[in-house]
Amino acid sequence: MFWIALAAQLSVPVINDKRTPDVRSVFSADDFPIYLASAGVSRTVYTRTTVRPDGLIQNCVAESTSGDAKLDAYTCAIIVKRAKFLPAKWIDGSPAYGVIRVPVSWRIGNAPPAEGEMQSVPDLELSVNRLPKGAHKIAPVSLDVGADESGHVVSCVGHPPAAHNLGPRFPELVPIACEQVTKTLSVQPAFDSSGKPLRSVQTASVHFILDH
Repeated sequence: MFWIALAAQLSVPVINDKRTPDVRSVFSADDFPIYLASAGVSRTVYTRTTVRPDGLIQNCVAESTSGDAKLDAYTCAIIVKRAKFLPAKWIDGSPAYGVIRVPVSWRIGNAPPAEGEMQSVPDLELSVNRLPKGAHKIAPVSLDVGADESGHVVSCVGHPPAAHNLGPRFPELVPIACEQVTKTLSVQPAFDSSGKPLRSVQTASVHFILDH
């Protein structure tokens, strides 16, 4: 398929000194809000960070709120202040807008999540009757997708693994995930400072779920 052949240069922004797109790498234990610790509360902020083709952050927002507007704003403020990016690369290797979507969890030890809190929100769920070895009921697959100005996915590759992520990976599922994402998924496009929609490279996720 043509889009697979073109996808070799596709990549999301990476943090300049860490070579990873995972914005959680800029946080430390010292950032934990005192009021959360005092209350014994754990929360997750689903962040959406848009990076311009020059590597500067356009904005950071809570794509899904933690239920605490103060924490949402605080989390994004840390990302904007500390993260310095190399820009995303479009299909042809040219710099592009990039969108990194990642949950930032503020956890107190083994404290359970707050009532109603989402733990993982895939962009697409696919039911299957068999999963690869090492998977149990769910096999998660992380992707980088190229989306046009309308949010239609035009290219897709597997997301490179983080160096600290020692969990199971399922590369054999990436072609299936990419095929389904390209056929069915629409994403929110990136916007420039004037509000004009633009093509972009974004993170996305697919969960393969055992249907029995």
